[in-house]
Amino acid sequence: MTRRLLVSALAACGLLPAKLAAQVTDGGLHHLLSRPLNAATLASLRQALGTPGMALFWQTGSAPPVVMADGFRAAGNPASVTTQDQWHLGSITKSLTATVFARAVEAGVIGWDTPIGNVLPRVPRRHRTLTAIELLSHHAGLAKDIPLGELFAMPMIEADARSNRRRYAEMAFDMRPVGPAHSGYSYSNAGYVLAAQMLEEVTGIPYEALAQREVLTPLGLASAGFGPPGSPEQFDQPRGHQNGQPVWADNPAVMAPAGGLHMALGDLAAYLRAHRDQAPLLRPESWAQLHTPRFGSTSALGWIAGQDGSLWHNGSNTNWYAEVLIEPQSGLIVGHCGNDMALFTHQRALLPALRQAAMGL
Repeated sequence: MTRRLLVSALAACGLLPAKLAAQVTDGGLHHLLSRPLNAATLASLRQALGTPGMALFWQTGSAPPVVMADGFRAAGNPASVTTQDQWHLGSITKSLTATVFARAVEAGVIGWDTPIGNVLPRVPRRHRTLTAIELLSHHAGLAKDIPLGELFAMPMIEADARSNRRRYAEMAFDMRPVGPAHSGYSYSNAGYVLAAQMLEEVTGIPYEALAQREVLTPLGLASAGFGPPGSPEQFDQPRGHQNGQPVWADNPAVMAPAGGLHMALGDLAAYLRAHRDQAPLLRPESWAQLHTPRFGSTSALGWIAGQDGSLWHNGSNTNWYAEVLIEPQSGLIVGHCGNDMALFTHQRALLPALRQAAMGL
């Protein structure tokens, strides 16, 4: 098994396995994060991690977001990262997919309680009653992914991935369930691909076009797109890295609803503000659907919800790492991105320093 397949199996395009998530920052990282978070601290942190490029931001209330960037778009190339550069967000995409679904519900083309068996063909009996609530909260009992060899045989770039999503659905339904629906939290990229396919079937529009029409364009997120940012021919945007080497690579296009989004941090801040402020994009009851944890877990629809109403998620396609947090009570939004996986085992480690910087502490 290649490193990419192995790490994909462990990371599942986003949330980290419990064994890795339990690790804590080492003394050096803790010391760096005890300093005021400024450009010099970011540079020291990036260098200590060995990450080619990093960027972060914070915002409170209506104040303009503070965005910082340090390092290089690609190891061995002199092009520096900028505060306008685009970053791959991995499974942070999941909240976007849930938001697109909410828009479709408000348009009346599908319901939160629409059974998947009413929309997709050839759904096995054991899965026919699954709805978006189970699929988007990781409580459908589905396997994490289809077999990785089959998955990575699919193309990385596709103008229209609907045909391969139908193939993906057939393979996902053939996988042995990890348990009955509602029986427990079980992280699954497949749930998000199937929810997106439901939208494709009822609208006749590819997921990527729906996301642009229903969420990204209305929110003015002009830098947003799917797949690796930039072009393979030049270093016009940051590159992900594998084993220290720059790569223009992503998971197959079929996986976009589970983890294919990229955008600049200014637009990411605007997206998080929409969730924090419950923007007019959706009605209040739809925002509540997205942000409410389900079935006694902390998993909302595309978010991990805290008891204080905070919303968190991270993401990695094995070449990048990104993390975001919304605190509605304090009005805080923060995020950080890197073009390698150096922070993969240090989830949430930067959040206290970002919070202190945002609050002026």
